[in-house]
Amino acid sequence: MSRTETTERQGWLIAAGIGLLAVLGLGRSCLYVTPPGHATVVFNTFSGLQKGRVELPGVIFVVPGINTPVTYTVLTRVWEFTDNPASANSISNAITVNTADGQAFSIDVAIALKPNPDTLDELHATIGENYLSTVVVPVVRSKVRDISASFESEDFYRKSQRAAIEQQALALIQQEMPTVKRDGQTLPLLQVEGVFLGSPNFPEALRDSIERKQVASISAQTAAVQAQIQEKETERLLILAAANQRAIELKGQAAAQNAKLADLLFYETLQERIQNPTSSAPPLRIIRVEGDATLFLNVDPYQAALQTAQ
Repeated sequence: MSRTETTERQGWLIAAGIGLLAVLGLGRSCLYVTPPGHATVVFNTFSGLQKGRVELPGVIFVVPGINTPVTYTVLTRVWEFTDNPASANSISNAITVNTADGQAFSIDVAIALKPNPDTLDELHATIGENYLSTVVVPVVRSKVRDISASFESEDFYRKSQRAAIEQQALALIQQEMPTVKRDGQTLPLLQVEGVFLGSPNFPEALRDSIERKQVASISAQTAAVQAQIQEKETERLLILAAANQRAIELKGQAAAQNAKLADLLFYETLQERIQNPTSSAPPLRIIRVEGDATLFLNVDPYQAALQTAQ
């Protein structure tokens, strides 16, 4: 093979390699991958946004220069309204609220939301990628302020009341989110899943006043509980005393009517005192009824038993 033929062959091989690379590059540019947790809408240079086309994670075919894919994260994310510069998900400053008792303070607020994958094309067409700053921020700030005006400053300290504020704020924010009607249904463009209040930044004087009220309230509740316990214990003792008194009366009445029962009560008491002697026990005092005569005994049964044994 001559040198000329060899050169020509090498030239063809180089051209074929370049062509193959070009084809591979073109093919790669025609493929677009939507990663997991995301969804993609497609904008056509000539016809605009392709309505009704929302691509889920995977590979799609696009025409370079004509089709432009736009990908959104459709996982739930928590965004914060805070003045903390270290927050990675901050979208605005802390919200300043005015409460029903005329107090003003700022509070951190977090909101959990995500774009609705079923209406992602409408979200992109009507609002765009800046939906956080154009919709979420103004709606959340407005509704949190509206709800806070119905509560007093102390309510932001109470767990139950904080939960009520969060639930009411969530309901109002969900109502204000943009929607679209499809197939006779009203679907939200953004799905708001939760609203969470952080610690209120009370002025020092207000914080001290609320803390004193909380301490006084806890002390009053503790005193009330102790009073109830004492009342129940007193009631229990009175009932027990009345029951014991009634039992003694019934035994006395029965013993007065039956001499054998009187003997039985006497020996039961005597046996208990002999088996469980105590130095501090008072002398035994029993009334026995024998026929028409009444016999009074006032002896220590333990000492009497010892004397009998001797």
